[in-house]
Amino acid sequence: MTFIIRAGIGGNIDPVKSGVASGWGGTRATKQFIEKFPADLTGIIKAFNPGRNLPKIYIPGSFQAKPFDGSDSKNSLSQAVSGSKIYEGYRYFPMDNEEFVILRNPSSTLSGKLGDNDGSGKLVANGANIKAGTKGLYYIRVDLNTNTYILEKRTIGIVGTATPGGWDTDTPMNWDAEKGYLTAKVELSEGAFKFRANKDWAVNFGDTGADAILEANGDNIMITKSGSYEVLLDLTRPDYTYELRLTSFDKRGIFHTNGQKLDIDNMTDFTNGYAVLKFKNVTSTGARGSDADFPDTDFPMFRLADVYLMAAEAILRSNGNKAQALEYFNTVRKRAYTGSAGNLTESELTLNVILDERARELYWEGHRRTDLVRFGQFSDGNYLWQWKGGTKEGAKVDAFRNVFPIPTNELRANPNMKQNDGYN
Repeated sequence: MTFIIRAGIGGNIDPVKSGVASGWGGTRATKQFIEKFPADLTGIIKAFNPGRNLPKIYIPGSFQAKPFDGSDSKNSLSQAVSGSKIYEGYRYFPMDNEEFVILRNPSSTLSGKLGDNDGSGKLVANGANIKAGTKGLYYIRVDLNTNTYILEKRTIGIVGTATPGGWDTDTPMNWDAEKGYLTAKVELSEGAFKFRANKDWAVNFGDTGADAILEANGDNIMITKSGSYEVLLDLTRPDYTYELRLTSFDKRGIFHTNGQKLDIDNMTDFTNGYAVLKFKNVTSTGARGSDADFPDTDFPMFRLADVYLMAAEAILRSNGNKAQALEYFNTVRKRAYTGSAGNLTESELTLNVILDERARELYWEGHRRTDLVRFGQFSDGNYLWQWKGGTKEGAKVDAFRNVFPIPTNELRANPNMKQNDGYN
């Protein structure tokens, strides 16, 4: 048995991306529900820092999508020291023997270009193209005080107690052409790490201030949560910056937060509360369903995850084999986290934990009310959520509301029926 659902659209959510014809006041969630998920809903532990906007010079070359496009102001080196005429940065050359020139200002005609006639590192006006060697990441430093430059190929790795190789063996980073920066997928444990070049401490970067801005010889970067990470390093910005993403995190928190506020002050305002995007009328490739008004997206009423959680609950309620209950519970968590990062131990598994897990796993699938009733938390329990009982802070209600009233037309059709207690 399935239900047909429609994505929750409103605020600044794009209905086209959700595969529906137009916006409507769709589904949202209270902050008490959102808080059942880890704070890192996106898996991002440390986000890129855009840094400063520094003076630049430009390096058009054969590696650009449009070769030697001197008007491309994004293809630049940044001022290394405030007020100086020294500029530096990194560029990845995808082919062997790439060439480039130096421009003080963007120019479609390469007016005022500086080059190197003999490969000596000396810049001259209208000189020959500067040539790199084999493909890879290069550090470029230009000193316009002396009209000289440095071109050095570098490999970047991460090293430290948080990494598999400790402080002795680098975990290499690879260039991601689509993203435009270096990446590494690695298991990190609680501890510290730094970035370094060419497996040598002569060039290393840390993060003094823990603001995602890298400094030469800066402080160690601390990892406080073990797990599978994607480490991303952007050396193309004026301030070198990095991002840490957990690849093993609870991926079930599918919410739209941009333009939304967590607190619900007004239940009729769609921007109050996070919007739920668990269901969309799109295929796995992002294509819209066959009908934008009557979505193709069904959800099953009976799922294996539900069975595992019901089994774990039944075992705990009957004082059965808790190890078996834990195995069922962690089977659900492993799928949600795409790994064992979310696994619990026997001592951590309780009925309240199972109730919260059912909320995370089965939300918007028609289970929450009956789950809360079964656990004694729907009406007069100690679990409150915004606008329960008609107040923003939430309030207990009479226990008779655990049972629905019998519809009036049913009572009229059968005079022998009696209305449920509390609804008279």
